[in-house]
Order: sequence, then C-alpha cells, then structure tokens
Amino acid sequence: MAQNQSQFGILEASIILSSVKNEDKVVDVRGNILEVNFYENLYNPYVDATVAIIDDFGLKDALSTQGTERLKLVIGDAERPEEAIIVKYFFFSKINDVRRMNERAELLLISLVEEHVYIDSIKQFSRSYTGELEDIISTISANELGKEVSELNFDGSVQGTRKIIVPYMSPLEAMQWLRDRATTRTGAPIFLYSSLYSNKLFISDLDSLLREPVLNEKLPLRYSSAIASMDDKAENLRPYFEIISFKQIDADNTLALYENGAIGSYYANIDAGTGTVSGSHISIRDIIDEFYTNQLISPDTVQSVFDPSLEIDGRLSDEYNSLHIHQVFSSGTYNQFKSYHDETSLLDTNNSLIESRLKIKNKIIRMILKKNVIDIGMNGSLYFEGKVPVGRRVRVLFLNSNVDGGDKDPIKQIDKKKSGDYLILAINHKLISEKHTSILRLTKLGELPKDFKL
Repeated sequence: MAQNQSQFGILEASIILSSVKNEDKVVDVRGNILEVNFYENLYNPYVDATVAIIDDFGLKDALSTQGTERLKLVIGDAERPEEAIIVKYFFFSKINDVRRMNERAELLLISLVEEHVYIDSIKQFSRSYTGELEDIISTISANELGKEVSELNFDGSVQGTRKIIVPYMSPLEAMQWLRDRATTRTGAPIFLYSSLYSNKLFISDLDSLLREPVLNEKLPLRYSSAIASMDDKAENLRPYFEIISFKQIDADNTLALYENGAIGSYYANIDAGTGTVSGSHISIRDIIDEFYTNQLISPDTVQSVFDPSLEIDGRLSDEYNSLHIHQVFSSGTYNQFKSYHDETSLLDTNNSLIESRLKIKNKIIRMILKKNVIDIGMNGSLYFEGKVPVGRRVRVLFLNSNVDGGDKDPIKQIDKKKSGDYLILAINHKLISEKHTSILRLTKLGELPKDFKL
C-alpha cells in the first residue's frame, strides 16, 4: 500500500428522512463528512458510531432534524477503493455538539446507533420460552428485532433445555440476560456481538475463540523504535505490523481479583424448595488447569493470571476463601425443565453426576479477562482489508526493558511476559483526513509461546 494513498474511501453517505406523507427524502452528505468513528465490542450486540458533518446547507432546518433520521454509510478500503466492504444503516441517536465554523456553516458531531438498537428502545415484552439458551436468543432477535443470529466459533452452551420467562425486558436486554447465563463446559462465557462487515449478529464462545489460530503468526505486531528504518519490502508491510501507540489498562490489578473472590472463594447453593444446602471451595488454579487440559492455553505457554506459588501464612493464596457467595434458588419449578437459575449437572471423568458450578466459574473467567488488558493503536489497513472482527487473536511483541543488556539475539530481547497472543475485545476505527487508525483493546491469559517466530 502506498504511503500517500488514501487509507479508506467513503463511497456513499446519505441522510434518509422518513415521511408518512411523501417518499423518503435522501440527501447526499458524502462531501460534508470530516470524520467517522466506528466502535465494535465483543460484549455488545451492536456497533456504535459517531460522525462529524459540516452543515453548510441548512441541514437541521431543511430536514427538520429531530435525531431520528437514518444515515447510510458505504465504506471501501485502500486496496479496493470502489468495492464496498462496509454497508451500514444507522439511526441518529443524538447531536452531541454544534460548533460554528463561520457565519454560514456549522460542524455537527452526531452519535449513531444501529437500527435494531432504536427498535429495542421502543419494545418491551414478557413471554415464556422453552429451549436451548442460544436458540431462545436467536428467536427473540428474529421475532422482535428482525435480526438473524449466526453461530461463529461456537460449540453450543451446556445448560441444556430450559424453561425461561422473560420478565418485561427489552429484546436486547433479554438477549444479554440469557447470554450471561449460558456457558461452555469449562464455564467460559458466551459472547453476542455485531460486526461492521455484516448485518447479522454473531454468537461465539470463549473456548472456541481461544482455539482459533493467531491471525498474524508470520507477521507479529511490534511496538519498537527499532523498526524506524527498514528496506522497501518491509516498508510496504509496515502498516500491517507497526504499533504506533500503546497504553496499559489497570495493569496487573491482582488485588482486585482477590477482593472479588476470583482467586479463591466459597460458593454455596441453597435450594428453597427442598431446604438442602451444598457448597464448596473454588480456586482459580482449577480453572486454569482446565484451560490447559482443554488446550485453551498452549502447553508451552506460562499463564499470566495469578502467581501459583504465592503463600500466605503457610497456605497457598488460592486456598483461602476471600469471598463467600450464597445463592438461593428453587429446583423443580417447571417439573422436567430447569429454570434460569438452576445449576447444570455434568458427568465427571468417572461418569458420575456432579454439580458444575458453571455460574461462578463464568463470573471468575470474565474477571480474569480484565487483568492483562492493553490498548494499541495502528494503521487500520490490516483490519479493513481482512474484515477482522472482534474475537480474533493477534500476536503482539514488546522489547524487554533491559536497555543495558548486551545480548544481540533479537529473540532474547523480546519481553515474553508482556508479549503474547491477545484476544481482541474491542476496536475503534477512526477515519479522518484520508487516514484510518484502529485502536484495539486486547487481553491475554498467557505469556508468549516458546515456539514464536519473529
């Protein structure tokens, strides 16, 4: 990609004003757009956006802007400028700011939401469903929002057939409520999210996402001033691996994991129907071991979640119960069907039924995903051209901080603890002045694999 070439193209930008009396009025504003931001998030079933528009033709007056207009955006990338890679319809959410540029023009900063978010804000319902949690999510999405849910990197939840009563929720609220109850066999969470490159919603599970190969194994992302000078071939590849900004988020906040019971805690179930109480200790060590057993963390990778050797008063730190959690539920509410709150019974290695405690495991895994979080900024070419969504993994390399080290071996200069294979949690695409910058929020569970390549 030529360095002076535009890194994206706005092929169409049209404001659509609906009318009950006449046909929709369409206004081309492609030449008036200064900046576009897209926000994708693995935890959100929608894409947010903001757009900065120069209003030099009386936009607010001519269209009687009330914040309920639609905007159609069609975007192309640098390699295929005339080919649409993004086609999205957004509703105006609100006009955040209006700035006077001169006596005849204003700059409008507008927040945008996908169409199904607007529909969601209007609807609320209460209904009974019976089925797998992911199937109920798909049914609600199709019937209430008109959105198809596609399974991508998804092996299904293990909660089985449930009878669920949605208690007066909006469609998206109900779908996220059900998503938060669904888990894999290891207790790993389920994600329901939207993508810039499709009009579908997607459902994935963490186990399957961690088993997917790294997106850029042959060309890891790098944060180093050592790549300032390179040959022509490497220079052409620079936009695809050079990290231009880096920020660590709440770095290694292990204390918060202890305080929230993620390292070691006691979990008890109180059955109001039968009066029985069952409980046991849960350790993050067992969860990490299960990740290794199921190859969610590579065997040649050192986990970076907690210190397994830390002792307090002669006991390993994860053997303590830093939090006691008691849940009250009533089994047998719906006879042969489990309800929303019932625990799932799974078979152990001896084919004996065990209470799986998947709910608390799910919460612990969600907490440890927040431990090793970083933000990086780089040229967005890799993500537009490859249509890379959230949920993919990227390999990131950092140099160690030993500036006095005399070792010239480039592999030994890599900080293996900070480097690693990171899961993409969120992406902010910033399109401005012919430049496309992507800000990625990443997390990881382990250090860099021993067999990595530069």
